[in-house]
Amino acid sequence: MRPFFSIIIPTLNEEAFLPKLLANLEKQKERNFEVIVVDGQSEDGTRKVVQQFNSIPVRFLRVKKRNVSHQRNVGARASKGDYLVFLDADSGIAKTFTASLKKAIVKRKGLVFLPYLEPLEKQSQEKIFFPLANFLIELSQNTNKPFSSGGSIFFERNFFHLLGGFDERLALAEDHDLIQRASLWGVRVRSLPNIKVKFSLRRMKVEGKLSVFYKYVLATAHILLKGKIDKTLFTYKMGGSQYKHLEAGLSGKNSLDGQIKKIQHFFDRYLR
Repeated sequence: MRPFFSIIIPTLNEEAFLPKLLANLEKQKERNFEVIVVDGQSEDGTRKVVQQFNSIPVRFLRVKKRNVSHQRNVGARASKGDYLVFLDADSGIAKTFTASLKKAIVKRKGLVFLPYLEPLEKQSQEKIFFPLANFLIELSQNTNKPFSSGGSIFFERNFFHLLGGFDERLALAEDHDLIQRASLWGVRVRSLPNIKVKFSLRRMKVEGKLSVFYKYVLATAHILLKGKIDKTLFTYKMGGSQYKHLEAGLSGKNSLDGQIKKIQHFFDRYLR
């Protein structure tokens, strides 16, 4: 039976985080999906983790190129579902996710959908910012530069391929770029407030809140003022292994004053 959803998960050394998401998928009340894990040559036990979840229809694809856009596109080409559900390996979903999402898609009848984000960590102090972030993402759909809610995007399969998938040449913000290309076709994203995807704050815990905030502001400003991010603006590595090695604290150059100065420098440079 043809699945309604193809859930595509790009991975790179995610043995510590991927099991939680696969366990969430294992608990789904409606098994109307297939799972495609596209791995970029992980050096840990990511493949073994996937093999342990044999109660759900999951495929493990290994590619040579470590690039999140490439990995998502490979998964999309291998998919069989009517809708593509892109999720990050460190995200989380409720046990009613696939059932509720199908009902929402059938009711709203769209080509592109975005969920609302909420923090994966229940006790997170940052949770107060998520309603604002969701509001701004939804508000952006009324502009000529709509934004995405991170790597969590739901696309009608044929329309995704019509757009050419994610742009593998971009250094960052490939998700925003895809949403903006969809808007050029006159397709407006439909936000789904009742469909939640839990967003991991692991990067903030390791790199520091100010450092990550600076990167988000810089990337957003670049998109709004300059367009696509086709060159490296800052270090933004993919994969789970890096979180075992980076220092959690902020030092000199990552202090509040340092981040503010960097942001000011960016606007001074591009608003001249």
